[in-house]
Amino acid sequence: MRKILTYILLLTICFGCFEKKTEWKTERSAIIFFSSEPKNETFTLTFKKNENSLIYQYVSHIDTSKTIFIKKTLESNFILFGSEKFIKTDKKPFKNEKLNDLEFEFYNIENPITDGTGPILFNPTYGLLAINNVFGPTIIFLDEKNDTITQQIITKLNE
Repeated sequence: MRKILTYILLLTICFGCFEKKTEWKTERSAIIFFSSEPKNETFTLTFKKNENSLIYQYVSHIDTSKTIFIKKTLESNFILFGSEKFIKTDKKPFKNEKLNDLEFEFYNIENPITDGTGPILFNPTYGLLAINNVFGPTIIFLDEKNDTITQQIITKLNE
């Protein structure tokens, strides 16, 4: 009986080690392009994973009303940004070794409008890399400020 309890305890511990974190928080540096001078701001990213979706919430340290909410349904080709649906494109993903060689897919708004948001660069492991908006702010989220990567992202967004 004692051996059986020992095996059960060992299996429980081993299976617990393989479980991925379903919630975490980190800080991201945001570069916001809206006027002549880019503005730097820090956001707290909160990540949650549930049975069928990944949820990302970005909250500004300066103004908590500046909140960005992204939801990615697992096994789908779209993300939800606010109330809008963005579909993954066939465009070659953005990749940079300073971003751990992660591939950031391009997502465009499902029903395009002239002054709409997009494209969005997104990776499920990292979350948002960039949100482009022709008539509004373009925001780039990095772990730390990097002018070279920022310029590469802006170039890719505008191709």
